[in-house]
This record gives sequence, structure tokens and C-alpha cells, in this order.
Amino acid sequence: MTPVAYLSRTPTAWPARYELLDGIRGLAALAVVLHHVGVEQYGHFSVMVFFVISGYCITASAESCRRSGGGFGEFMVKRIRRIYPPYILAVMFFAITRIVKSARDPGFEFKPTLLDWLQNLTLTQWVSDLFHPIPWPVQNSKLFVAAFWSLNYEEQFYLVIGLLLMAAISLRIPMMVSMLTLSAACLVWNWLIPGNWICGLFVEYWVHFALGSCLFYVLCQFTGNAQRRAFLVIIGVLGLTCFGRVLLHTTNVLDEMRAMIELSFLSGVTLALYFLRPLSHKISSFILWRPVAALGAISYSLYLIHQFNLTLASSIAQRLLPLNTPQVLLVAATVAVHVMLGAIFWVFCERPFLRRSSRSPGPMAPVPEDVRPQQANAN
Repeated sequence: MTPVAYLSRTPTAWPARYELLDGIRGLAALAVVLHHVGVEQYGHFSVMVFFVISGYCITASAESCRRSGGGFGEFMVKRIRRIYPPYILAVMFFAITRIVKSARDPGFEFKPTLLDWLQNLTLTQWVSDLFHPIPWPVQNSKLFVAAFWSLNYEEQFYLVIGLLLMAAISLRIPMMVSMLTLSAACLVWNWLIPGNWICGLFVEYWVHFALGSCLFYVLCQFTGNAQRRAFLVIIGVLGLTCFGRVLLHTTNVLDEMRAMIELSFLSGVTLALYFLRPLSHKISSFILWRPVAALGAISYSLYLIHQFNLTLASSIAQRLLPLNTPQVLLVAATVAVHVMLGAIFWVFCERPFLRRSSRSPGPMAPVPEDVRPQQANAN
């Protein structure tokens, strides 16, 4: 279906389940792994896609909870149960790898303080940034694993959505209204502080998350052509305005205009996801898409453990392949090892905590990560 035909058709509310997101999440996770193994340097933009997908899925979950009579407590318990057990197990896995490395390399020390442990186990590493802002969130020195910075924001997103759900139930304020009001304020924040100053608060990435939330509402609750066209115009104007500001900036664009670059890119992603919705079931049914969707199912596990196992995965790949293997095959084997480790972790450390209905197609709650500078957390 062409975009013109899509706009001219009589709108209907789509089911909340957007099958294509599984595979897109898998491709984004693969791009992040490729970044960390040194194949490309664009993984950061794949990370931003996770925020949009998360906004869609978490809003869908909250609205479902509201319709079924659930409240703040039920919503937060589901979110905590979804994200924390695999995360805690991943932190334990990381600690074991550090202990082993310390035993093999006397010059390597892993001696975090009690406060470091507390912050990492509770995903509150961002508190340190409140008092010492940094240019990029991945540079937070309190992180055991640099990629875990994004979970700090996810944790706050869940809490904020939970509070919006509570306001919708007790004060009769529609969640969408609260979300858009907060988004407007956070967009002002992004416009005034587009880069080089990260304090760890959710406001820095709320608009990114809200793009996915808006996508959910326009696809699954709005059934008017006027509403949907207004959505397309607003997202398009947002993207063009942010991109225009980037073009007018002449020095250190990536650092100083970080938020503007991200929002211009994600505006395009959001529009693409809107127009791909009618094709979701057809694409996800293709046999060639199934491995991509399967990768999406284990994307959280892959995210959790891949960065601190870079050396391990590379060593395994080198031992499996003969000497003088072409670099491209070595990289492919290394990525395959990462996927294998992620799949094993998913089976034993993530799958037991998934709802039964979610186990086959994969988890509905995607979690992002980042890739800015290469960190020294590799095994």
C-alpha cells in the first residue's frame, strides 16, 4: 500500500501488537553489536530506535493495564519483573568475568565500592550525573558496563508512565494529554540544551520515547483522517526543524547538536513505522524475516551481555576458525558467537521471567543501549 493510498483509506484502529517491531528491534541490536566489534560507527542511531519502540510498547502496556482495571502497582510490578531479574543476573555474570580476569591478570583490578554496587544493582548510576554533568550518558564512570546507561532512562520512563497511569485513573486525565504536555516541556529542554550536558534525568530522552508513544495512539486509538494527518505534519515539522538547526550549526555538530540530530533521525523512523504498519503482518510472515524476528526476541539478553564479552567472543571465533581466515569471516563468526551467548542467556536468565504468551514471539518490552565511545569493559 502506497503512502497516498494509506492516507486516503478509511482509518481503522490497528491492534496494539505490531509484529514488525520484533524484527526491527533485532536489526537494531545487531547494529549495536557490529558497532562494538568495530564494523561500523552508527550504532548510536540504532540505540535511539530502541527508545521509540520502547515508547510504543510501554504505552500499549500501560493503556492495557488501565482498561483492565489495573493501577500503578500492577504496572510497575510487571515492568520490574520484566527488566530487573535478567539485568541482575547479567551484573552477576559481569562480576564473575571480572573476577576471572583479575585472577588471570594481576595488573587488572575490579574493586568497586559498596556505593558502586548499590547504584548498579538499582540502576541509579544516573544520580552521579546530577552533580557532575557529562557530554554523553555512556561516559558515566559509575556504570559497570557502559551500555547499561540506557536502562537508567528506561527505569525512569517506566516510573513516569506509571505516574501518568495513576493520574489517568484517579484524576481522569487522559494519559495522552499528560504525555504530550510533558513532551512539550522536554522538547524545550532539548532545544535549549541540545548536547554536551547530560545530567541523567529522563527529560533528556523523553521526547525520543514519546515519539513511540504518539505512534501507538495514532495507530491504535485514533480513527480520524484529520488526526492522523495532523500527526504526520507535526512529526514531519519536528524532523525538518531539528535538521535545519543542525545544518545551521557549523562546529562540533555531533556533540553540540546531539539531541537535534537524534530527533531529526527519529522523526523519520516514526514516519516509516507509521507507513509500514499495514505491511507488518505480511513482512513478519516471510520465512526470511523469521530469523530477524528471532534475533529481536533475544535482543535484551544480547544487549545485556555482549559488551563485556567482546574479547571472549572474539577469542572463541578465532579458535573455531583456521589461521589466515579473512577478516570478514572472522567478524561474522564473532557476531555469531555473541548471538549464541545471547541466546543461551535468554533461555536460562530471561525466558523464565517472561509471561507465557510472550515466550514464542519474543518480549514486547524492548530495551535500548548505547554505543558512543568504545569502553574498556570488554572481557
